[in-house]
Amino acid sequence: MSPAAEEFRIEYVELPNGRMPAREFVDSLDDNAAARVDAFIERLRIYGNRMQGKFVKKLTNDIFELRVKQFDRIFRVLFFYQPGMLIVITSGFQKKTEQTPPAELARAEQLRKVWIKHRNRYPVSVKEREAILKELAI
Repeated sequence: MSPAAEEFRIEYVELPNGRMPAREFVDSLDDNAAARVDAFIERLRIYGNRMQGKFVKKLTNDIFELRVKQFDRIFRVLFFYQPGMLIVITSGFQKKTEQTPPAELARAEQLRKVWIKHRNRYPVSVKEREAILKELAI
């Protein structure tokens, strides 16, 4: 297999309490919408940074958004790339305006920082886990 044909791995940011904000978002959608978002995440896994610009948009130096349209609804899944063909999904939301809400972008940046620091491997201590959650304030 040529390097260009390699597929990415998808990982979700997991919080110290076991919650995964992006998965919770997808799972909160109706079955058809969730299936469509998951299909686009699968496409992202296959094509990664080769995906067409109408589906993926760079929002900051680190954060990208995957745009999923279903009828009149638009869903956004925020993510970042990591070396080693890894895509880490931080969060998702239903878009109601043209601009990405600053709070969603700030949340994705926070989730990215906690992932970079811990890589979903948190201390065993409940106290330390709670401190990380408190620091996140989400």
